Amino acid sequence: MVLLTTIALLINRAVVREAAASDSGGYHIVFPRRAVGAGERVELSLEPPVPAGLRVNWAVVGLGNHMTGLILPVYRAPYVIPPGTPPAMVTANFSAQGVRAGASAEIELRPSRLPGAEGCLGPGEVFSTVLGDIELTRNFYVDTLPALIRRVEPVYPRSDFVRGVEDTFLINALVCRSGSVLDAYAVPRHRDRFDLEPIRDDPKLVEAAITAVRQYRFRPAKSGAQAEAVWVAVPVIFRD
Repeated sequence: MVLLTTIALLINRAVVREAAASDSGGYHIVFPRRAVGAGERVELSLEPPVPAGLRVNWAVVGLGNHMTGLILPVYRAPYVIPPGTPPAMVTANFSAQGVRAGASAEIELRPSRLPGAEGCLGPGEVFSTVLGDIELTRNFYVDTLPALIRRVEPVYPRSDFVRGVEDTFLINALVCRSGSVLDAYAVPRHRDRFDLEPIRDDPKLVEAAITAVRQYRFRPAKSGAQAEAVWVAVPVIFRD
């Protein structure tokens, strides 16, 4: 039996707006001005920049003020946003010399539904109402993980190909009970476990890897005879 946990997030830039500064050091979160639709990604940043060598902890506030941490300073909107959904609250915090500082901000959500979301989930699964992920309403185990049955080769960006750029990315894919991929994002990489900043990957290669994985087809995960939606990690290799 395999116990699965879910994870979150990836990348995109847009027009910025400044959120109100917090009471802690005058920091504020910079993020897109427009309301975001289902599954859209929003890159976040904290201003002014924090001192070098400090890790900023990013999170989304859920029901009952439950905090869900973000792997990267990137927010991904829920896969289903019904009319009347309140804004998402994101926070950024860090500590320096015993003093805690940070900020919070609201991101407006536009009512919408990510194509493929309907019928994606198995019994006991629901989409998060605050970010792009799934939540569990019961103890959740699967007997078999998804098995890849159709791979799509990524389109090698010509500028990288002619320069001989080679790389491997680990892509997290949300595989629906139908076996299709609802969403995907690249797992951040670090040079070593002490490095606070992730490696800045070539965005063209990352996008090509994600685009390919979104077209993959899987035999879905199973809990007994029941198909379930789960996250899986898939390597994508660029080699000449």
